[in-house]
Amino acid sequence: MSKEKTEKKPTKKKKTSPKGTDEEIVGEKSLVLIDYVAKTKDDGKVFDLTMEDVAKEEGLYKEDGRYEPYLVAIGWNWLLAALEEELVGMKVGESKTIDIPPEKGAGPKDPAKIKRIAKTKLAKHGVRPIRGEEITFGKERGVVTADLGRTVRVDFNSPLAGKTLVFDVIVRKIISAPEDKILAVVKRRIPALPEDMFKVTIKSKVVTLELPKETRYIQDIGYAEIGIAADILKVNEKATEVKIVVTFDRPEPPQDTSEAKS
Repeated sequence: MSKEKTEKKPTKKKKTSPKGTDEEIVGEKSLVLIDYVAKTKDDGKVFDLTMEDVAKEEGLYKEDGRYEPYLVAIGWNWLLAALEEELVGMKVGESKTIDIPPEKGAGPKDPAKIKRIAKTKLAKHGVRPIRGEEITFGKERGVVTADLGRTVRVDFNSPLAGKTLVFDVIVRKIISAPEDKILAVVKRRIPALPEDMFKVTIKSKVVTLELPKETRYIQDIGYAEIGIAADILKVNEKATEVKIVVTFDRPEPPQDTSEAKS
C-alpha cells in the first residue's frame, strides 16, 4: 500500500528586531538624550545638572538656566570620553552611577598653576585679594587660597582638578530617525527657538535645512550654521551636501487708514 507524500509548506517566521538594536540600547555611534547630576565625590557638591527639580532641591536653580535632557553623540566628546564610554550598553530608562577618576576627568592638580601674586598687581586689574575670591588675572581664572601679606596665593587649576567626579545618569531616549537626528543637533546649536520652527528635507545625498527668519537676530548665527552643517554630515553619513535656507516673505504694505477716519 503506497503512502501519498504530502508537501508541507514552509512556515513564515515572524521578523523580530535583534536584541540590542540602537533603538533599545546605546551603541558606539548612538545619539542619546540623557539626564544627569554631577558632583564631586569627596564632598558631594553638585557642580552640574540637567533636572529642574534637583536644581531646586539643591538650591542651585537659576531662572535663566536650561533644564532639559542633554544631547550626547557617543564618540564626539561632548561629554567626558570616560563618561560616554560608560553609556554604551545602557538601555532607555536605565539609570547608572559612574565614577570618573581625576586622570579621566579634569586631571590632577598642577603645582605650577598655584602662584604667588603681589596684591599691587591684582589691584591694577581691579581684583580684590580676598581669600576664597574667584578672580580673573590676564586670561586665567583662579581662586585666592591664602593671604601672605604683600602677596596672595592663587590656584589657577580647574576647581575639579584632582577630584573624582560622580555622575548619576538616566538614559531618556535614543534618537534613530534621520530627520530627528538632524533636528536634535540643530536644537543643540540654536536652543532659543522651538524645534517645530525648523524644517528638514533629505533628498538623495543632499540635506536641506530651512531656518526661520528669527535666527537672523541670534548673535554669531553664522558660526552656529557652520557647526550645524558639520554636525549634520556626521549624523547622516550618507549625506554629501548640506543646504541651509532662510526664507524672507515680502511684508504686507501698510494700510491706508485715512479713508476709514473720514
